[in-house]
Amino acid sequence: MEALICPQCGGQITNYSPGQTFATCGYCSTRFLIAPPTPAVAPTPTYAAQDVPEFESLPEIASPRLTSGIATVMIVGFGILVFFVFASIKNQNKSGKPLYGGTAKPSPAAPANPILLEFGGKGDGNGQFKDANSIAVDKYGRIYVSDDKLRVQRFDVSGHFINSIQIPANGPNYENARSINKIAVAENEDLYVAVGGVVLVYGENPSKPLRTIQVAPDYIQDFSLRSDGSSVMVSSSGKIETLLYVSKSGKIERGKVGFHTKAANAAMSPAETGVAAIRIAVDQGGNIYSVYALGALGSYSLSYNAEDFKILGFTPAGQYVYKFGQSMNSCGIAIDKLGGIYVSDMDSIQILDDKGKALSSITGIGRSTSFALDKDNNIYILADDKVTKRAAVR
Repeated sequence: MEALICPQCGGQITNYSPGQTFATCGYCSTRFLIAPPTPAVAPTPTYAAQDVPEFESLPEIASPRLTSGIATVMIVGFGILVFFVFASIKNQNKSGKPLYGGTAKPSPAAPANPILLEFGGKGDGNGQFKDANSIAVDKYGRIYVSDDKLRVQRFDVSGHFINSIQIPANGPNYENARSINKIAVAENEDLYVAVGGVVLVYGENPSKPLRTIQVAPDYIQDFSLRSDGSSVMVSSSGKIETLLYVSKSGKIERGKVGFHTKAANAAMSPAETGVAAIRIAVDQGGNIYSVYALGALGSYSLSYNAEDFKILGFTPAGQYVYKFGQSMNSCGIAIDKLGGIYVSDMDSIQILDDKGKALSSITGIGRSTSFALDKDNNIYILADDKVTKRAAVR
């Protein structure tokens, strides 16, 4: 058989069969079309190597093997391109960048309970505080803060000073008061101020109280207003505490001696320190909750058992029911209108349900001396002579 000349490298190929359409070069592996035999009527041409038609002269009859290889490369390349495009899009989604142009980035997620308002600072002037000790909020969102200058300052919802009520250091039923123990605002906007062994109730006239609730010579360390205008108070003689039920008119109707210490069966020493730390709150149904709030005392020395610091639950009549949760360094306890129980603990406030299940928490508030809730469950925290309003978490 006549040798074929490879159109790619010029090598001679003899190992092919008559009638074969394609041949493969054994030198460069190029597969090419074998030219069909010349018809008998035409002379058979003799080709010199340099006259052999170039492979490029037959572009319309490309090698199937070569075509398959090119297609495979193109498919693989396209697949890689698609992969990187989708990977890029996915990564852009993860990074928060826009998918189609632009440079804007989304804002970071807002904290669960951001700071809505902050004001105050150390000082004697209006809007400043000297050892602020109690905070309250009325139904209109106005803020009340007491300090050791025996004054209660009132602020609007934006923290702007409105006026100040000066509490006298001496009154008909007390002498030489140095500090305000607790303040609260009733539904009718009356302001309750506990000083020593009395609670002074102020109405529209800030210079003279409407009435005085007297417990002296015992000391009033905490109280909680009920929705019907009555209240419950905790007083102590130094040795034991008493839960007092006070009518709307300010009359003490009855009391229960040792209500918390006996139910807690605490093993504190000295016991007087624990008695001075009892704080209370009342829910919408009149149920009473109490806790040893040692964080409200400042410096103290105490021997105790961790079990002593559970929150105690009582019926409206003062009957002990159960204990739950725990908070040793609380400055107080509060309850929202949904029954959530708030208790501070060092630099945080924990929110529990009435079974002790944790619902939420607020951290990084500083060492608070008092806190209060408004009607929307926003939280007002008094710490280091500043007021901070945090958004509701329920």
